[in-house]
Amino acid sequence: MALRDQLKAGLVAGLAAGVLFDVFLFAMQLATGTSADKLADNFVFIAAVLLGPGASTNPIAVPLGVVLHFCVAIGWALGYVYLVRSQPQLVVRPWISGAAYGLVVYVFMEIILITAGQYHRVAPGLLFTQLVAHVVFYGIPVAVIASRMLRSSVAHPSTSSG
Repeated sequence: MALRDQLKAGLVAGLAAGVLFDVFLFAMQLATGTSADKLADNFVFIAAVLLGPGASTNPIAVPLGVVLHFCVAIGWALGYVYLVRSQPQLVVRPWISGAAYGLVVYVFMEIILITAGQYHRVAPGLLFTQLVAHVVFYGIPVAVIASRMLRSSVAHPSTSSG
């Protein structure tokens, strides 16, 4: 499997899943009564991991949050692609492996929030929404996209050198 193919798959899968993730969360927020001008608060929250509690007053918070969000989304997608290298069977069942990967991403992102001092317990309805976002709108799209882009590269794992 060529490194260029792996990077391309990770980049495309991460960007696409990052957008789907955001669209789902924004749609859920709007459906539950959040005003449209508060949607940017998601990105301020992400930026607060680096900027600290004063992020809400920092004008760079939203753009920084967007950049961080997509860097993380691409990073996790590249991690999935790396797993495919060593576990080519993940390409065969992307719906199952993607759902499991989305759950892993959720758990590790919560650990990151804890270590950054940004964790707060969420209401059960929001927890369900976050799990759906990570599993259905992030993990599964990453796995399906990566699987389709890499299927020919891992079709014959015995002939690859990695």
